[in-house]
Amino acid sequence: MPTPIREQLLAAITTAVGGEYGIPAPEDERDLPVTIVQDGTDEAGAQYGISDWITPVAVATAQAAVDTSALTPTAARAALRAQAHDMLAALHQAVFADPTFGGLADGFDEAGQGIQTEIGKFVFAELQIRVRWHHVRGNPYLIDDL
Repeated sequence: MPTPIREQLLAAITTAVGGEYGIPAPEDERDLPVTIVQDGTDEAGAQYGISDWITPVAVATAQAAVDTSALTPTAARAALRAQAHDMLAALHQAVFADPTFGGLADGFDEAGQGIQTEIGKFVFAELQIRVRWHHVRGNPYLIDDL
């Protein structure tokens, strides 16, 4: 049986960021580093013969915090922010490397981003995108009606 375009697209995004799809957030540093891809509920549109979709996708990455034990509290916070912003930049580079994810998407828009730090524990970065894609109306396995 063929794979629906939506599933192919999520797999392509997951591969692009070197992540895993739909796994729970890490609770232990032994689970790090990890990048997680999670999708939301699609918004629908239509044109003649085509079903248009916008799928919200969050890509989050988590790493163990850099060692800040020799730093002042101010310097430690700065080091963790720098680590998190580097992680966020890497997510941007990964998704923008091919905005069509191998021709499966029509493109995407950035919807949000953020970082979170906790001294001595984890550092998180998240990028939220809204992926525009389509398939033949009534056939979610086919991008174009040939």
